[in-house]
Amino acid sequence: MNLREIIMDAIKYPISDTRKFLIFCVLIILMSLSTVIPSYGIKDGTVSIILTLVTLIVSFIVLGYSVEVIKGGTEGEATLPDFDYVKHFVMGVKALILEIIYFIIPAILVIIVASATGLFSSFTKIVYISIDAMANNTSNLTKIMAAVPQSTMNTFTNSLTITLIVAIILFIIFSLMSFTGLVRFAKTGSGTEGLRFREILKDMSKIGFLKIIVTLIVIYIIALALSFVIGLIGLIPYIGVFISIFVGVPFIILFLYRAIGLLYAEA
Repeated sequence: MNLREIIMDAIKYPISDTRKFLIFCVLIILMSLSTVIPSYGIKDGTVSIILTLVTLIVSFIVLGYSVEVIKGGTEGEATLPDFDYVKHFVMGVKALILEIIYFIIPAILVIIVASATGLFSSFTKIVYISIDAMANNTSNLTKIMAAVPQSTMNTFTNSLTITLIVAIILFIIFSLMSFTGLVRFAKTGSGTEGLRFREILKDMSKIGFLKIIVTLIVIYIIALALSFVIGLIGLIPYIGVFISIFVGVPFIILFLYRAIGLLYAEA
């Protein structure tokens, strides 16, 4: 499918089955109660604990159902999948673990780069020198920074620049890989499949790296535009928040995951 076909299909998809869409909307409302209810002045401790527990459980179900939506997209299913709350809860837990792994790997690599380039050591020196300067009644920021040796400041600046560049590159690479890994998990139900980096790269090359990047950028721009509209609706007193959460948020979630599933249908 080309980009236009993916977008048009994903926009129509959330209302392909009104009953299932409304059920999904109810799940989003339940997931949001722990943040919405306190805004109306209800701050009972027991209620907060219960709502937090409900939010956690429903969040996993919503994530698992979203993964099922991806699977339907890759298989050409035209309507929303059926609900299986236990299955979707388990899938949601697995999907979260998978995403955490994809976050941890680049985070560790960035920490290694930061340490190797001297970011931590130079920052520590700057902090200690600044503390000593303030202890000597130096309150002017310019004078405090002047007390830091130029070599230390150069090391800090260079290492920070290198670390940020590496972090951005790794974030982009692992974000793209995490999407593909999530699709492999959706198709197979196996978390291990979502971590087969060689197969993931093969899937990405089969679709085309440029197509993946452009499509993801476009669907997220559309999602941001929809979020802006939802934000405006949410400003309506009392009912605005529920309208935006009940209709807008579910629509955006289903739109995004459907589009991702269609994007990877050729893999």
